[in-house]
Amino acid sequence: MVPGLELFANDLEKRQSNFATLLAQLHEAVNARRWHEVVEIAEQVLAAAPAHGEARKARAQAWKSVQPITVAFHGPTPDEEPEPTNNDPPARFLLWIDGVGGYLVCLGARVSLGQATPDARADVPLVADVSRMHATLTRDNEGYLLESVRPVLVNGGSVTRALLRPNDRITLGASCQMMFRQPVPVSTSARLDLVSGHRLPLGVDGVVLMAETLILSGGTQSHVTVPDLQKPVVLYRHKDGLGVRHAGTLSINGQPMAEKGYLGVNALVAGDEISFALEPVGTRMGPN
Repeated sequence: MVPGLELFANDLEKRQSNFATLLAQLHEAVNARRWHEVVEIAEQVLAAAPAHGEARKARAQAWKSVQPITVAFHGPTPDEEPEPTNNDPPARFLLWIDGVGGYLVCLGARVSLGQATPDARADVPLVADVSRMHATLTRDNEGYLLESVRPVLVNGGSVTRALLRPNDRITLGASCQMMFRQPVPVSTSARLDLVSGHRLPLGVDGVVLMAETLILSGGTQSHVTVPDLQKPVVLYRHKDGLGVRHAGTLSINGQPMAEKGYLGVNALVAGDEISFALEPVGTRMGPN
């Protein structure tokens, strides 16, 4: 065998062996309900195979069980960033969908992108070699305007300002790439997906820039796809906060709702086809 090819074959065999070992460890941790360990191992599996369905499902189950500490998304400590005192929606919240994954949802019309450091204040903190405040996205009547503070490429071309179009590829710094998507034509909400192997601190699966609605469905026209969901679930904004609409059966924090209901700053929503939790960024819900 050619020496270079032999090295490649040996490396591939080693990677496959390590991957198989990780999967075995993941199964063992899930069966033993060691949820913190499940999160760590699932992250390693997804780093090698981002679309691995079993690892995604295990990670979502683990997050739901341990109710993670979410202060990693924001520089200040929980004492410095108090919880909302009423039902007004926070500027950002975490959406954990059972069996699907987690999403950072940003409600602000202006969202900053930057490096995830303890003292940084970026709305979308990235575990990547980017500046602490690298760029901003502003939503207005024209669409989403990207403005750069540090080097940014859109579809390979250097920009300082750019009006984004669906499926534009944004590169921050040398290699942190994300895809800008607007999968629901009737909604101005958008989604950012990391496509370069980088991640956010909690390893969420994407970022949703929520305008008026956030649609969960089993079809392609959804901000978050939930397989086998027959009737869409719609999160929407109203004057008092956030609401949810669904033609099926849902309960909010254990209370049945009829077609629509209102969501507080923390909410657990469950139904026959879907269950999910909302959690404001900056609160401490897990163990110290």
